[in-house]
Amino acid sequence: MKYIKVSEKEMDRQQKKEKGMTRRVKAVGMMAVAVCLASACGRQAVQPDEPAAVTPVQNDQAQETDEKNPELTLEPTPTVDPQNRHVKGIQTALVTDVSETADHGFNQAALDGIQTYAAAACVSFTAYSAEENTPDAYKNTVLAAVRDGADLIICAGEHFEEAVGGMQNEYEDVFFLLLDGVPRDASGDEVDIAPNVHCITYREEEAGYLAGYMAVLDGYHKFGFIGGEELPTVLRYGYGYLQGIDDAAVSLEIEDEIQVDYWYADTFLPDKEIEEVSGEWYEDGTEIIFVCGGSIYESVLVSAEECEGKLIGADVDQSDVSERFVTSAMKGVDSSIIVALDDFFASGRKWPKEMAGEVVSYGAKERCSSLPVQDHAWRFQTATTDRYLQLLARLKSGAVQLPVDTDDRPETTVTVIYHNQQEESDS
Repeated sequence: MKYIKVSEKEMDRQQKKEKGMTRRVKAVGMMAVAVCLASACGRQAVQPDEPAAVTPVQNDQAQETDEKNPELTLEPTPTVDPQNRHVKGIQTALVTDVSETADHGFNQAALDGIQTYAAAACVSFTAYSAEENTPDAYKNTVLAAVRDGADLIICAGEHFEEAVGGMQNEYEDVFFLLLDGVPRDASGDEVDIAPNVHCITYREEEAGYLAGYMAVLDGYHKFGFIGGEELPTVLRYGYGYLQGIDDAAVSLEIEDEIQVDYWYADTFLPDKEIEEVSGEWYEDGTEIIFVCGGSIYESVLVSAEECEGKLIGADVDQSDVSERFVTSAMKGVDSSIIVALDDFFASGRKWPKEMAGEVVSYGAKERCSSLPVQDHAWRFQTATTDRYLQLLARLKSGAVQLPVDTDDRPETTVTVIYHNQQEESDS
């Protein structure tokens, strides 16, 4: 199990980033900060810059078996330096997959959201990431947070659907916030959501649509899409991207001039194959690639630097990663977490009735699906923010309708080459 500690400097950066939050959350945050300063309880939250002094107990003691989940073997309880009290007796925990938490993507956005709220509301938290990409590893990651006393566990991503599905009823006193998914059983089927669980999903297809549409308006003609694992969130990003490209091409009557290469890398981690594939695309004339999935953008960025290609980021504004990022398809992960945490703690450390056992979906109407419009992040050369805001307004009003079914690929008039699907059909 990996424990991640974040710095106060990073917290300050995120607090500035969250200036655009709703008035209600900003007001709560301002009052909470005042209370923190008066009571000095901020020390119970994230500790200073140095790495967490968390080391496993030596194996002279047998591994424990969880009483309620005897089939799962728990890692030994970590010993914790007394100065790092945030690990034991925490109020809130963040659990992530094998990707680094500071990945400038989805996991980073989740961390940003929880640490911003924690700093404002005097809430202690810690973060855990799974060592392996396996169901048991994800369950054990959640169980570690349970044993450390977390009231609320934020599970970042679809990889935790089975863990929450199997644990929600066995740990009734623990509350779960599941991002990007719903509880499922070991077969992958949805199960009833218990009252101690709240789920947030996102309309990624809207963010992908905005990115694809504006890129066509900016003059790009040869596109790429590289997704991580073939999961619904990635599918929605990709299919929305294709629809945005197609709609913009139709509006400009240039359908015959547009081509999109489309591929799933089957990983959320940097990989040499991703670097090679993206490099071949750039060399073959691809101008811009939408990279969607954990930290795989790192591999595409290597190729982009060598070939002077461009990228579109996912989940968060990735303009600070490299000048190669023209824009980013964002879905408001950090702000949605802040709102959920505010409601949870305002209700006495439980989900309010309207959120308990429920799934909410956030998109353009909720100010979540968007592109960054700050001067430093708006890198389109000819496409204007006015055109973007008009398009965003059409999404919010429902004038643009995007199907949410990920079972079928969208019909397009532009040429799309599905590399994975073509290889499978030929085998």
